[in-house]
Amino acid sequence: MSANVSTPASIPTEPHSADLRRGVLPLLLVSSFWGLSGLVSTLAPTDASTTALAAAGMLLGGGLMLATAPGARRLLRTHDRRERLLITLGTVTVLAYQQFFYPAVRQIGVAEATVIALGSAPILAGLLARTVDRKPLPPRWLYCAPVAVIGCTLLIAGHGADNGVGPGAHSQLTGVILALIPGLAYAVTSTVASRLINAGNTPRDVMGAMFGGAAILAAPILAVSGVEWLATPRGLSTVLYLGLVSNCICYTLFGRALRYTSAAVATTLTLTEGAVGALMGVAVRGERLAPVAWFGLALLAVALFALCMPTRTIDTARPEASTPSDAALDPLRSRKPMS
Repeated sequence: MSANVSTPASIPTEPHSADLRRGVLPLLLVSSFWGLSGLVSTLAPTDASTTALAAAGMLLGGGLMLATAPGARRLLRTHDRRERLLITLGTVTVLAYQQFFYPAVRQIGVAEATVIALGSAPILAGLLARTVDRKPLPPRWLYCAPVAVIGCTLLIAGHGADNGVGPGAHSQLTGVILALIPGLAYAVTSTVASRLINAGNTPRDVMGAMFGGAAILAAPILAVSGVEWLATPRGLSTVLYLGLVSNCICYTLFGRALRYTSAAVATTLTLTEGAVGALMGVAVRGERLAPVAWFGLALLAVALFALCMPTRTIDTARPEASTPSDAALDPLRSRKPMS
């Protein structure tokens, strides 16, 4: 059955299995690997600046994504004005995320920077979907996203408070602004990628074009920042993880998952990154979580579980419930990928 044909309500044998398997689960896996990035980045040599570290990871990951996706080069050379504008915007926001996030971490600390960047992204993505795309948001997202953001905030704030992060860091306006930029960049990147994929481009080509363009921009940044630290085992291993895993593999999976979920829901699910980062700090580095952080972790888990739960009842009074516009926004409704 075509995904574009409206039919009377019929309940599939395995409702929403494609969305859970191809959308939700890959996003949770990707978030787990992203959650390890903070721990891995601590392995970088002390003489590696945050700018150089981000540029090196982007150059490696983005270069590989561009080289392995022939359609990505076509997108970069496109003469379609709308496509070219979206690719350019996505390229800039992809590079901006990492270039601003690492300085924010050094300015106000890992916990504060993470909660501001991750916590603002789902809300900003939802606002973009509502104001720019003019699409209604799934009702379940409206309930789950704020709860997930609050849970993530309590988790990371409690984690930082119980591990020596001073309260004075919260008042550093510069660091807060630096952390908000990655949140906006992540939301815009997700929205742009979703638009290009829904327009008929493959996720591999879309991500390859945006990250390939960002890699081209990162090359002169790395050259100016210095590359001596890359010759050390710690520097090389850190960049290999950030480039191959965090960028190349994770964002390729992230792009594929956007075929089965909206940008607003995807950014909400990736709040799992904050939970993984905090738990890895406890398991590997012996850090402690305050009681409020454990409560936030439980709140986040409940919200994400509710967001991922399939809905087995379908309203028979609404035959248009399967229209493309609704299906593109509701990750809990099973649909086929676009060709």
